[in-house]
Amino acid sequence: MNEDINELLSYYKNQKAFFESLIEQDTNDGDYNSVVLNTKVLGNIKHKINIIESLLDPFAKEKDRLKNIINFYVEKSYLEESDEKRNHILVQIDHKLDQLNSYRTGYFNDGQEFDDVIFDLVENKISAFIFNLRKEKNLHLRFSIKKNKIIIRLTPFAAILDRDCFTKNVITVLKQIGFKKNKLRTCFQIKYPLDDFKDAIPIKAIVSQVIYEAFYNYQINKSTTIEITS
Repeated sequence: MNEDINELLSYYKNQKAFFESLIEQDTNDGDYNSVVLNTKVLGNIKHKINIIESLLDPFAKEKDRLKNIINFYVEKSYLEESDEKRNHILVQIDHKLDQLNSYRTGYFNDGQEFDDVIFDLVENKISAFIFNLRKEKNLHLRFSIKKNKIIIRLTPFAAILDRDCFTKNVITVLKQIGFKKNKLRTCFQIKYPLDDFKDAIPIKAIVSQVIYEAFYNYQINKSTTIEITS
């Protein structure tokens, strides 16, 4: 699966370079209507690249943030004498980067099971399934379809065995991903329109963000499981 994703990523990156060159040419020619239109297309392409990169490397954003901090302190060293505090911070950041670079995700990259169950859902072969994140605490994502949308719901608040998992920080990240409380305010959910469905990559990107960004510190099971439900 990684080979297919990398080919898709390469395609979108080529498209990104192509539209960036178009925008540069349109700007030079003073064709601002084309600049506006191509900028919108470019934004959509960049969004797709971000989705794929988050799937291939869930820690990409965090790595970039840490590298920017390193660059800041390196540039700062030219302006003033090196100090012990700055060196201590740089050592800590280097250590964190080493940890992130050594981490290997196994949730999606090792097989087709998740892809297959998503397609079974879309093709109405099954009505719903649960993706267990931390089964002993009943923390899971439930996938179903309603009104031509894939509904992804986190464990209802009343059913979770550890209410402390929904910390303020976790809730903030979930909202940034796009999760909202349902109408009854019993759980967090996100809806993905089937009109946009071509493959499971965007769905897996959402799940990756839930695992690696929202519940990064919550001891998600290394061996996640899928359960077909009604």
